[in-house]
This record gives sequence, structure tokens and C-alpha cells, in this order.
Amino acid sequence: MVTDEQAWDALLTFVERAVGKPLFGEDHFTRDTDLNHDLDLNPDRISAFLTEWSAAFDIDMRAFDITHYYPASTLSLSRFLLTVFKAPFSRASRDTLGGCQLILGMLEAAMLYGKWPAS
Repeated sequence: MVTDEQAWDALLTFVERAVGKPLFGEDHFTRDTDLNHDLDLNPDRISAFLTEWSAAFDIDMRAFDITHYYPASTLSLSRFLLTVFKAPFSRASRDTLGGCQLILGMLEAAMLYGKWPAS
């Protein structure tokens, strides 16, 4: 079993190799670093990143669903634009556009348990 600190250090090394070191600060990555908003990865790149990460650390990803975190990634362009237009008036549209955070701390937790938790 890997410890919290070992998992975090291994994850940081992996992230730095995959997306590069932060531009500012010595250790800018935190457990709250969001893959989309902070690392500027789009859903396709996040899927590729997570595939590489899960293979590198032998993480069972059967419970992972990218659409839970980025529901708008499955929309066609016309459906996406309609959802954007409806967002000020519709909570469902705002939820579709917003999704949920996907942060490095979640990846660290999966490394400790060996699998992605069910949503």
C-alpha cells in the first residue's frame, strides 16, 4: 500500500511530465488544482491524460464517467449553443455547462484506493 505522501509525489511527477511544470512558483500544483480550469486541459485531453495515468498507476477506472464532470462535452455544436442561450433561465442548462470539478486530490485518492470511486 502506498502512503499519502508517496502517492502525491508520484502524481506530481506524472503531472509535470504530462502537462509541464507550472510557469510560476516552485510547486504550484495543489490537491485543489483542477484539470480543466487550472491546467487548461479540454475533455478529450483529460480523457487521454487519465488513460495514461490509470495505466501508469494501475487504477481501476470502470466507475469513471467523463460526462459526469464535463456533460457539455457530448453536445453537438447546435445543442451546445442552445444550452448556452438557455443558461441564464435554466438550472439544468447551467449544470450541463458547469459540470463538476476534477482535481488532483481526486486522482491522489484513487491512487491510494486503487480505483476511481463510484459517482
